[in-house]
Amino acid sequence: MHRPPSGCLLLLALMSPLSAVAQTLLPLDFSQSVQGTNDIYPNNSTLGPEFYNGSTYDFLNVTLMNGQSIDARVSVIGTQGNYNFVGWIPDYNSSAGQPDGDLGVYYRHNGWFDPEDPQNPGAERFSSGGIAYTISFFEGGGSFTNAAVLSEVGFLIYDFDGEPFQSEHIRTYQSDGFAGYQIYNGSGISVNDDNGLYTFTAPSVNLSETGPQGSFIAYYQNTSTIRFDMFSTTSTNNPAGNNGIFAGFDGDMSLVGPGTPGYGAFVPVPEPTTPLLAAVAVSISLLRRAREKA
Repeated sequence: MHRPPSGCLLLLALMSPLSAVAQTLLPLDFSQSVQGTNDIYPNNSTLGPEFYNGSTYDFLNVTLMNGQSIDARVSVIGTQGNYNFVGWIPDYNSSAGQPDGDLGVYYRHNGWFDPEDPQNPGAERFSSGGIAYTISFFEGGGSFTNAAVLSEVGFLIYDFDGEPFQSEHIRTYQSDGFAGYQIYNGSGISVNDDNGLYTFTAPSVNLSETGPQGSFIAYYQNTSTIRFDMFSTTSTNNPAGNNGIFAGFDGDMSLVGPGTPGYGAFVPVPEPTTPLLAAVAVSISLLRRAREKA
């Protein structure tokens, strides 16, 4: 894992080199899975519907860097509480008319087996926990042996919303090269920084499963492995069967096209110097003009 070099700043997605600090994000495509899929209808939902339920999943040719093909491996590294991993959905959202290549991640609460409190019958109870997983990058060729350090990548994480009785949270790690974020306007998503651990909290209101309405963008620099913690708190009042938790990871920002309502200001991690802030302002202005002409 690699921290961003001092003074470096990751800018907005799909940006041409507009200044000395503006670089192009490497687009990530999770459509060429090695293992394919082995199950359908995760948690009895219609998402997918095909998915892979193994804890480790390999992908070929997720991007090119300096002419070199890059592979990726996603791996569940742990679970906590009364929650378990359901599976990965490769090439998620392509059937909804979006470009190929998103990665769907699904886990669930295992249900309430004994919801009654002998000391307080009928009282609402809560269960907290979730999953942790990593995305690791390797030099291409299918061997998954030589780690590759990617210069700049980003994930547009969507369908991050929750339900009235089941919260959703995603944690990112600055030590992985996490360099900044943007939150979709009106999504209600909040973020908390705890000494380099950034926890994003959804508004517990159901939003689109295929659009950007409940989304944020996480940007990374100089990274070979990225960890995401996805966790929830589930109430006994949550209706039976609504215990699934899902998020889509768009690694090439294709979900957001011209004319789509935008995101809030880019928030760098850590705070940049004043000259870098000025460069960001210039780059954002040029990007907006380019989109207006598109």
